[in-house]
Amino acid sequence: MKISNSNLYKYIYALIFLPLFVRFFTDNFGMSYAVMPLFDAYAVVLLLVVFYLSKKRNSILEFWLFVFAFSGIISIIVNGGVSFSNLFYSVRPYFRMIIAIMISALAFNIKHLEKLFKYVETLLYVNAIVMTYQFLFQGLRQDVIGGTFGNNQGVNAIQNILCVFVFCVTIEYYLKYIFSKKKLIINVVVIFYIAIMAEINMVFFEAAIIGAILFLLNKSKHQYISKRKLFFISGGLCGIVIGLYLFMKFNTERLFLLSLPNILEYLGFNSGNTGVYKISRVKVFSQLGNSFFKDDLCGWLFGFGLGNCSTHSSFYNIHQNLQYTFFSSSNIFLETGLFGVFANLGVIVSTLVLSIKNRKIIYDPKQKAWMDISVAITIIILLLFFYNTTLRDTYTAFFAGMLLGIPYAIKKIQKN
Repeated sequence: MKISNSNLYKYIYALIFLPLFVRFFTDNFGMSYAVMPLFDAYAVVLLLVVFYLSKKRNSILEFWLFVFAFSGIISIIVNGGVSFSNLFYSVRPYFRMIIAIMISALAFNIKHLEKLFKYVETLLYVNAIVMTYQFLFQGLRQDVIGGTFGNNQGVNAIQNILCVFVFCVTIEYYLKYIFSKKKLIINVVVIFYIAIMAEINMVFFEAAIIGAILFLLNKSKHQYISKRKLFFISGGLCGIVIGLYLFMKFNTERLFLLSLPNILEYLGFNSGNTGVYKISRVKVFSQLGNSFFKDDLCGWLFGFGLGNCSTHSSFYNIHQNLQYTFFSSSNIFLETGLFGVFANLGVIVSTLVLSIKNRKIIYDPKQKAWMDISVAITIIILLLFFYNTTLRDTYTAFFAGMLLGIPYAIKKIQKN
């Protein structure tokens, strides 16, 4: 099939869904993981094809791509080089997000985004059914019950980002009178069901943030609150309370999260060693910087060099118990320093600013809806940078990047 602007979106969908499809076979049937690097090569080729077919550029994203590349290269130079093997295992996750953002920004339109939503929504429905089977007949529990996405730890990151996307679109489309009350209830129930079964406590926190953001963005200039919004507020509060009750009932070892001091300790506001992970999610840079770089300014700025902390490096062999590969923030800081952190957070924050700024000058209902969705999702992705490896994993980074490309895609539509 010849690739053209009219069918390009299908090839982009393949970049999102094929890794998930492959994971099903690697986890359940022992298929080799050797195929996974092919998705990174495919992403680069796809970006070049998008550049060629669109014949358009995005100066903002090109700037951030340059910052990504420059911070990675200079970190290597400052540290005296890196082996090809280590670079191979670090450069791919490092560039996944920014490549996906550029692909989405240049190739997607609203129809493509809505179709993507329908596919992900259907996938979550199927996944909920498969998870039920795994729970009842295979005895799987908590964070290894992944439905169609496999049954190994780490699968929750996949389910979480998909749930965030479906939840965001569902809430926004309900508040914009596009989705019915029935549609809202079904999707929220499915998402909370998946969160309860798979022990994804983060979903309830994200749901509260997303609900609050989208409610405020859809706040009417009039004093009164419509029946639809009143149902959203009351139903949302009841839904989260009931969902949390069921979550704690099925995941009793998480009861400690009902205490604010325990939540702060879990996130690492206190000692840094949370009892779950050895790196504080909120003090990650000071903790790692003081431990490894101390007074070395170059270390703080450029890290140990892109690739020198990969899972195949000597550094990893010595410090793997530190669990720094569990979070995007710690992995990027150790390899590329604050410069690399700036590249990653910079593109996310600039996307958030663009979304907030442009939604004020958009009057088309659906375009405005997707800008609102972008605001909420970008804030969640900003949190996920510190929470897990969503922005680096093959299974999630491409999808997260596609979502970050939404405001650029909408802005491109406006210009046309």
